Amino acid sequence: MYTERCPYCKEGIEIDHDDGYGYGVDEIYQQECPECGKLFTYTTEATYIHYLKRVPCLNGERDHNYKETRTIPRFLARMRCTMCDDEKPLPKETYEEYKKEYGEMK
Repeated sequence: MYTERCPYCKEGIEIDHDDGYGYGVDEIYQQECPECGKLFTYTTEATYIHYLKRVPCLNGERDHNYKETRTIPRFLARMRCTMCDDEKPLPKETYEEYKKEYGEMK
């Protein structure tokens, strides 16, 4: 459950992030160990990971593959490309049909 350990007694510790405390990069924070009562300091590091994927629709190799998003109510859905996440509105006819269905449900 705990990924951090007190530098003194080695008990598992939950780092205190109440109200956003302790998230600033390049800052030094203090915390007291609930087990042994000693103060220790810690710093926070942010790591960014990039996941790359091919998007043939952006390179003219394929057409966009738009699918309707699952949204409630349905008339608020969008059309989203499964490859590049580009979005566009529902076709007008589909929007009107869903809007009518929604009005009948009320």
